[in-house]
Amino acid sequence: MARIILQNENISFGTDNPKLTSGFISDRDLLKKRSKKYLDLISGLDAKTLTDTKGMDELIKSIQEEFGTAELSNLPLGILSKCFLGHPYEVHTLDLSGSQIIKHYKNTETMEADFEKARSAAIHNAYALVEIYKDKIILIREDGTATKL
Repeated sequence: MARIILQNENISFGTDNPKLTSGFISDRDLLKKRSKKYLDLISGLDAKTLTDTKGMDELIKSIQEEFGTAELSNLPLGILSKCFLGHPYEVHTLDLSGSQIIKHYKNTETMEADFEKARSAAIHNAYALVEIYKDKIILIREDGTATKL
């Protein structure tokens, strides 16, 4: 008669364990067309509608809706877009990982390296915004279409 000599009760081979994820998000998911609501919210940041008490919750909610249930590691480090405050401001960042969520940069100011490499794309009229990831850059056009750089 056979008997069990080793058994780990915690082993689960099912797919219902939410802790077991690969941490991988496909390019297909990243290249989904962005919603008009998301684009409008990001493009409206220069209108100074966002303060510490107003608009921040809506912004965070919109970002969560746009990226669904993506893990934190799969979300962009931040978003870079053209700044319409006028000279000397050129671009602004929406930092999704830090406490200072929006920062406007003058044309002479240097940004963090991850953002600086996408600066020229952000000021180009072809793109509404640029999403910066740890290992890639996604260019978003005004119609919401996405392209991987």
